[in-house]
Amino acid sequence: MPHARKRSNIVPLTADPRSKNALKYLGEEHCNVVKSMARNGEFPEQWCAKMGVAMSTMFNWAARYPEFDEACRIAWTALSAYWTGELVKAARGNNCNTRLLLELLRRRFPDTWGSNAKNGADHFISCVDVARSTKVDQQDYDDMTSDELMAEIAALSGKSG
Repeated sequence: MPHARKRSNIVPLTADPRSKNALKYLGEEHCNVVKSMARNGEFPEQWCAKMGVAMSTMFNWAARYPEFDEACRIAWTALSAYWTGELVKAARGNNCNTRLLLELLRRRFPDTWGSNAKNGADHFISCVDVARSTKVDQQDYDDMTSDELMAEIAALSGKSG
């Protein structure tokens, strides 16, 4: 049975990626690959080429493995910092195609450099405020019995559902 084609794939998959012959996720090794390559300014397509997988596989790994998802988020931040640094160098007189660099930043990092950027100081402050308002104080739960904890979980489940 042929697999559905996805726009992100150049070649359709010929085997179920969950089959026993599929490339296995290598945990910390793959986490280190994406972070290291991003720090050198290399994009996700290059990460996938290095790991020998399709972009869809990388997205599936990020969905399945929290540590890989975190590594990709760190890598994306490092990648953005790398290219922002290149723009700073250009602003200081480094000889480069500034228009091309700005277009790369606008397209690859629209949350920061696009026409509707949302990664400014106001966005950061609002994210911090949300994190603070949802933070759970561990001390509140340290002295609770199992029954009290289960009651608290039930109460919280009722609020979110």
